[in-house]
Amino acid sequence: MQKLTKEKIKNLLFLGRYNYPTGAFLLMWPCFWGVLYEPNYELNLFKILGLFFIGSFVMRGVGCCINDYFDKDLDKKVYRTKNRPLAKGLLNDRDLSIFIILQLFIGLVVVLNFNLKVIFFSFLIIPLVVIYPLFKRVTYLPQVFLGLVFNWGIVIGFLTQNSELNLGIIFLYCSGIFLTIAYDTIYAFQDIKDDKSSGIKSLAILIEKKPTLSLALFFFLNYLFLNLSILQSTKINITNLFIITSLILICHIRQLFIFKKRREFKSIFDFNIYVGGLITLIIFVKNYL
Repeated sequence: MQKLTKEKIKNLLFLGRYNYPTGAFLLMWPCFWGVLYEPNYELNLFKILGLFFIGSFVMRGVGCCINDYFDKDLDKKVYRTKNRPLAKGLLNDRDLSIFIILQLFIGLVVVLNFNLKVIFFSFLIIPLVVIYPLFKRVTYLPQVFLGLVFNWGIVIGFLTQNSELNLGIIFLYCSGIFLTIAYDTIYAFQDIKDDKSSGIKSLAILIEKKPTLSLALFFFLNYLFLNLSILQSTKINITNLFIITSLILICHIRQLFIFKKRREFKSIFDFNIYVGGLITLIIFVKNYL
């Protein structure tokens, strides 16, 4: 039996991106949106949010492990990813399998705290998580697919509080999808040169000739659907709605400005942790307006 060394633990954590939690937070925020959209105050919201916090980290870790397994040969050709543990051969398939099973077990413990409907919808998304890494090989729209997967937590979170979906939560899901498309496309611009030479497809390549305009459209659709979602669940007037959501618009404009002028792709991507947190605050506050 192989010894679990400090170096192997470090590589496993690196494989699951636990050293870089931005993606885990970006997966977590949509879950929080769903929970807080129309919360049931008879339930223990702090416990539910805590479960989603844990679940987001371990399921993002599983997704990264699966992604790196499929991409280990491609990762060797991309400057940003060439030092990933599987690409460098620092971990074997047995290490990978055990680590995935451990994370899935933690995820299972988390999801078993919920009702059968939430459990069903949680398992429904797993096949899409598994096949996501393959999309960059066949389509220029992997960011769209990621948007569908990454924001499924909105649906799951909402169903912990309510028995049926409504139009407002569908609008919120659409809003999250377009935010994910925007920030992940920006992230993909880091690798656009290597991706082209390796035959990897991305939305960044597709919109390369008019990137700022395309990203502005994605951000606007995020903002539009967020406002439509809030209008569905409150009696707030348009003026007050614009006041509380204007900060989101300012954040988007800031990101577009930095993208166009300084092209700091990774820092723009990371900034969306704060955008997601701000949206969470807005969704929570709207319940008291």
